[in-house]
Amino acid sequence: MIARKMRILPLIAAVAVSSGVAAGCSFSASVGSISEKVAVAKHDVETAVATQVAQKANTPTPRVACPGDLNGTVGTVMYCTLTASGDTASYPVKVTVTSVKGTAVNFDILVSTTPGHFTAPS
Repeated sequence: MIARKMRILPLIAAVAVSSGVAAGCSFSASVGSISEKVAVAKHDVETAVATQVAQKANTPTPRVACPGDLNGTVGTVMYCTLTASGDTASYPVKVTVTSVKGTAVNFDILVSTTPGHFTAPS
């Protein structure tokens, strides 16, 4: 079972996606035991990103797809895609592992300002 604790950092960047999706948040998940390779399951990353973006932007939960599990190594970057409810455009989401303590993996979520390729908010 995965225990979750979420903390929102001050808004790093607001991204104006056609439905008003915004991001700039952090998430922490505890996974497995220390003796196992630490990683956050694909589904848990997708759920965390979708939930955080929906809460931050006060919009319906978007659809998020990630390519696989997130390796629990500081500095690991994985790109997922986000499609807002009722929209067809997909926006890249940069997920970056910021710290790992035991089985707690902390990562930042940043949504691109443009569909199709990642453009960091300014």
